[in-house]
Amino acid sequence: MKVAIFDYGAGNIFSLKNSLEKIGAQVDVITGLDKSREYSGLLLPGVGNFDPAIRSIRDYSSTDFKDYVTQDMPVLGICLGMEMFFEKSEEGKEQGLDVMDGEVVLLPDTMKIPHMGWNNLEIKQQSNFLDGVKDDSWVYFVHSYRIKPKNAGLHCCRD
Repeated sequence: MKVAIFDYGAGNIFSLKNSLEKIGAQVDVITGLDKSREYSGLLLPGVGNFDPAIRSIRDYSSTDFKDYVTQDMPVLGICLGMEMFFEKSEEGKEQGLDVMDGEVVLLPDTMKIPHMGWNNLEIKQQSNFLDGVKDDSWVYFVHSYRIKPKNAGLHCCRD
């Protein structure tokens, strides 16, 4: 498998690249979407700030990201990478990529922010990205925001 990681100027690119290469993927780091059709998947990494990340994607890609995502190639957003798919975020003032309807909001005040620690995954819908990941798996989280989709069928988290 040959995948690309989009470098928007921040993020956990090095650890993500190493993890993917450990499982046998050929990984390139790219800064524009112009030649990305040669890959079998695209990843937007996490870590960073919403506004600079959005500006970087817009400034360094002649291709409109929303049109790009509607193609057949799988695109995985991790943390901030996933947040950018939505219309807006409470973290910034820039408009999101508007791929999915909804917004990114601060975690409820009933949680310590940032939320850091181990939690169980509750997998609501299987996908190729989750092959080999079991429901109730322990994963480590570090985040302060969550998605609030307009589509009730798009599962994310508990309120």
